[in-house]
Formats: sequence, structure tokens, C-alpha cells
Amino acid sequence: MGIEARISSKGQTTIPAEVREKLGLHTGDRIAFIEMEQGYLIIPRNRPVDILFGALAEYAIPGTTIEDYDRAVGEGVSDHVEGPRKGEGGSGA
Repeated sequence: MGIEARISSKGQTTIPAEVREKLGLHTGDRIAFIEMEQGYLIIPRNRPVDILFGALAEYAIPGTTIEDYDRAVGEGVSDHVEGPRKGEGGSGA
């Protein structure tokens, strides 16, 4: 299953040293938790965005264009802000 850590009664945890080293994390660094279907992706916020290139490649749908992804993101944001359009399931259905 990988590396595990416990959560304290205050909701805090210590990121294991091996993980901190692999992510290049140091005291005071910020991390982001990105929700995914299988769980959460932890992203260091102390790095340039281009390190993410290819990180989600296994989730790509063959033949999908950047325009398709842009449209899907726009629809998802719209659904989140305005709610699903009538007659459509939207991302919350």
C-alpha cells in the first residue's frame, strides 16, 4: 500500500522523511491536496508548475484534444458555480 502516517487528535500528521525527500519538501514549504477519483494527489507548492507535465498522463483519453479538455474544465467550473444545466447530469450527478 505504500508509506503510511498517523493523524493526531488535532488533525496533524508528519510526512515521512522518505516522502519529504522525494518531494523536495523542507520546513515551511506548502503543499496542495488535489482530489482525484482514487484519492488525493499531494503537490509541493514550492516548485514550478511545469513539474506536473505528464503527471496525469495515465488518465488521458486517447484522441482527446487540448480544446476538449479546456471545454470540459469550463463546463465543470460552470456547473460548480451555476449548478448543472437543466436536462444535463453535470459533474454532480
